[in-house]
Amino acid sequence: MSSITGLTRAMTIAAALLLLPTLASAEETVRIAQGFASLSFLPLWGARALNSFAPQGLTGTVVVSPGGDPAALAALDAGDVDLAAVGTESVLRAAAKGQPFEIVYNLMSKVTLEVVVAPSFLEKTGVKPGDPLQKRIAALKGATIGVAAVGGTQETAARWLVAKGGLDPKSDISIAQVGSPLALQAALENKRIDAFVLSPPEGYLATKSGAGTILISLGDDFPLLANQPYLVLVAKKPINDKASALIVKTAQAMQAASTALLKNPEPTAQAIQKQFFVKADPGAIDAAVKSLNSGVAGGGKLDVQAFQNQLVFSKEVGTNFGKEFDAAASQNDLWTNSFVERAAQK
Repeated sequence: MSSITGLTRAMTIAAALLLLPTLASAEETVRIAQGFASLSFLPLWGARALNSFAPQGLTGTVVVSPGGDPAALAALDAGDVDLAAVGTESVLRAAAKGQPFEIVYNLMSKVTLEVVVAPSFLEKTGVKPGDPLQKRIAALKGATIGVAAVGGTQETAARWLVAKGGLDPKSDISIAQVGSPLALQAALENKRIDAFVLSPPEGYLATKSGAGTILISLGDDFPLLANQPYLVLVAKKPINDKASALIVKTAQAMQAASTALLKNPEPTAQAIQKQFFVKADPGAIDAAVKSLNSGVAGGGKLDVQAFQNQLVFSKEVGTNFGKEFDAAASQNDLWTNSFVERAAQK
């Protein structure tokens, strides 16, 4: 049964890769499985939109895995792809089970989730976005918060947030499973929920339509969440010389895209929108890029403190990996800066 499942997975990934157009004619291809289609994977979108793979002699081929992070890591483990772009907690879960993965690039160094509330909520509570953080959190008491799925990242973040404000995370808020971002926007507009927790550009879209207002930005309001590897690029160990050279070139492509995002955010956002989000409001993509840019300023680099912040946050939200990790001891085993540093030198 496992061999059939493995074959099916491999055929699915292979078919998806074949269907995707390559970015440019190049000597070597890097195949990347992306866990989910969030704009928070900003350097990856930027590298594809600007074709910063080509100067490295690469063709970049990216597929969003239908099964999310676990499927992306399974494809990496099977050798169907060269790298996987996923959330850090997914890597930690896999590593706790003994799977041979190493984080080689920090794609997004802050938690990107935002709490977006309805105008009626602001009117009822009297709270404002410019109020002190504790007051904004306290106002969430009794709120119904919409999420894509019960038990997912959004619910976990919401309950962690209210606990930080001194509320009871189990009884002081209600969680409503609504579905997609589009469904969450509609539920907020129709007053079925008081708030939702999503990454950009959803807060911008709600504000523009008049359906909501960004009340709290987790990665900006909490130092713990402003410096941690939220989304990462992962390789399978052992990493031989050929794979190492490919990772360095890929890191250079990511760094070039990040530089463009920081120095020229508007034209880079336009390139991303035109190629990958044709039906999206260009202003929304531009606003999202600008709000996410601080998370790519490090050029993919990690450090012990950032990794420790990730471990602390995971523990605070109640994640049990089944194994204890040490941030410092994990360096050059579970995570490394060697490829990022080599890329920056070239």
